[in-house]
Amino acid sequence: MKFATLTLLALMIVSPAAPLLHSSPQQRDVPAEVEAAKRSLEGAKNDLGRAGGEWGGHRGAAIKHIDEALRELGEAEKWAREHHDMK
Repeated sequence: MKFATLTLLALMIVSPAAPLLHSSPQQRDVPAEVEAAKRSLEGAKNDLGRAGGEWGGHRGAAIKHIDEALRELGEAEKWAREHHDMK
């Protein structure tokens, strides 16, 4: 009886700690901050697209940089899914 009691006590002590031994849980979706960043970039691209003048080619260059940032975020999401950081 004493052995069974000690075994049960040991299991009760170790069981709550089991989740701490695992790596962090996977995210299900893209974090809200990343989604907000995408929306901000798309809004900035839209604003620049409607802005007047070419600004010496810098407006077009800025739009290209925004497109590249959006592509990078897409690649980051793809990487997270492939490496099981996100479902």
